[in-house]
Amino acid sequence: MGFTKRGQAWAFDLVIASVIFVTGIVLFFIYSLNLSDQGEESISKLTYQANSAANNLLSDGTPKDWVGTNVEKIGLLSDGKINETKLERFYDLSEINYDKSRILLGVQNNYYIFFQEKMMLEGKDVEGIGLIPTNPKNLIKISRVTIYKDKPTAINIEVWE
Repeated sequence: MGFTKRGQAWAFDLVIASVIFVTGIVLFFIYSLNLSDQGEESISKLTYQANSAANNLLSDGTPKDWVGTNVEKIGLLSDGKINETKLERFYDLSEINYDKSRILLGVQNNYYIFFQEKMMLEGKDVEGIGLIPTNPKNLIKISRVTIYKDKPTAINIEVWE
């Protein structure tokens, strides 16, 4: 009889340990799934904003010959090519009023736009337009091909938080 009681006590310990282990695994998976859903939602929003900015930039804008005071939607194209005057206006607007430029691009978070090669604006080399990402939590980069200075080049749009 003593042998059976020892076996029953050992089985009871095994059941308790299994319940604790399974509970820990279930809690871990619930926590990790909730954590990844929040990240995916953020990435999805950033992707939407980056695509919206790319679509806006690769349009004529509203009105077609916009200036900083009457712009409704920032667009850089004229006749299917990057219009350097509009590019300079966009650069000036982002330098003077970054928040307004974000709204006009359809971006709620921060943005940084640059071409495959450096831009020449107002007689100086400019690497990009907007804020350079520093320690972003999440960053989405969209690249599109366009014509700049009569050559095909990539325009890169980064949206980050």
